[in-house]
Amino acid sequence: MNINAAASFQITPLQPLKANTEKHQLEKVESREINEGRARLTIEKLMAPQRMGISIDDLDELDEFLKTTSLGPGSGDLSYRMENFRDTILRGNEFRAAETLRTMERVYSDFKQDLHSKWPALADKVFGFTVSEDGRLQVTSPLNTLDAREKETLDTLLNDYKNLQFLTLKHAKAVIELVQQDKQQFEGKVKLDVTNFHKMIDYGLLLNKGALQVQYAGSWLDQLHKNAEKDPIEKNQGLHIEA
Repeated sequence: MNINAAASFQITPLQPLKANTEKHQLEKVESREINEGRARLTIEKLMAPQRMGISIDDLDELDEFLKTTSLGPGSGDLSYRMENFRDTILRGNEFRAAETLRTMERVYSDFKQDLHSKWPALADKVFGFTVSEDGRLQVTSPLNTLDAREKETLDTLLNDYKNLQFLTLKHAKAVIELVQQDKQQFEGKVKLDVTNFHKMIDYGLLLNKGALQVQYAGSWLDQLHKNAEKDPIEKNQGLHIEA
């Protein structure tokens, strides 16, 4: 979308179909039932010289299977292989998420430059963006920073700018999956899904601070721990963007 196209504030309502489709892709997939044959096949794959064709779901299923049976000698080595391969999968997923975030940074930088050129008054406002429950990008800002028309305009510009929405949803999906997969770090500590993502992670804060690495203040991981919800009722306030 050319930012000039919104200059009259005559904003055409966005069609929600694509966003809703993405929303369903973000939702957690229910765990499958334990299948002994599949679990034993995963063991064979783990013990093979080249470990291939194993997913996090396979490892989770095997972990549950091992709680119901005893494999005897050698099971200790299997546990090591399981954790080692799980870590390999997680690190790979984290790397791909980081690559998406770097691409997002470039696109968002272009967006901010266009905004400064064509909407200088809006560009000077303090705002960020997150992913709403319906899968669209949603502007965030401190209280009384933006009026309703300014929020509507920024919402439209953000969702229509190049592939910013696609990249953001791709990264959000990756983060949700990482939280679900990395049980050692997150299980019982962090609740994250499409229904509360907008309360937990603000991409404007992250990108404005350049917090692309998870160890940086303001990164998605830092925000996640600070806004962690052990109980969805425990915390109901949205994010507050830092200037």
